[in-house]
Amino acid sequence: MATFKTTINISPEDVKILKSQGYSLYGFKSVAASGDGSPTVWFNLPAEKLLGKTVITWEEEFQAYNSTTTILPKTVIEASNTIDTDLGQRVTIELGSGNLESSSDGIDGAVSFLNNDTQQFTVGINQLVNGQSNILCAFPILGAGSARVITPITKIALIFSTEQVITATVITKAMSAGAFINLTGVTSRETSYSVNAGWSAGGGTWLKNFDAFTDLKKLLIENTNKLEKSISEKFAV
Repeated sequence: MATFKTTINISPEDVKILKSQGYSLYGFKSVAASGDGSPTVWFNLPAEKLLGKTVITWEEEFQAYNSTTTILPKTVIEASNTIDTDLGQRVTIELGSGNLESSSDGIDGAVSFLNNDTQQFTVGINQLVNGQSNILCAFPILGAGSARVITPITKIALIFSTEQVITATVITKAMSAGAFINLTGVTSRETSYSVNAGWSAGGGTWLKNFDAFTDLKKLLIENTNKLEKSISEKFAV
């Protein structure tokens, strides 16, 4: 199981400024999926925990959830059921109860969902970050055998903001300027942050700066253009 790390270097003076003004560090995780979904706050590191070398670590350890919460901006997704799962596994929402069951016959490299119930749910995945398994995305799924396939991607977005937002909150517009960091093919990145100059990576092209109010759905969710109908047929029983 791979462990990933991103180190953020901040000068002592800037750490003091961030703390005195109540800035928290927010993290988001990228996924690939078809259809319309939204990112959620994956982690929130409050001002008092910021350090000159702030380290974020996460692992390829996943859970799947379903929820009756409707996906709306600034809404907190409350999981109705959560189950341990892994890439390549299929998570089935059972008819009548809405309970989850995980099996091995999913789509390679992804967490697959099959809704055998007769109602619509919100579904998504949790991933372990800083020792906690937190929700990182939210997608609607219809009933009666509908399917959803979500593939985690090793890209993250980091934002410093004074807004007070808890994990699992749907965020569609960036609260402030941020950094989009690509860890494809590596397990570690090292960045720098300045309160006046923003994010930097010594010229590394794997870091892309984005502005406040950037559409996080477009930034973080890569559309796979797969047909849910064909996926449903694969899972048909």
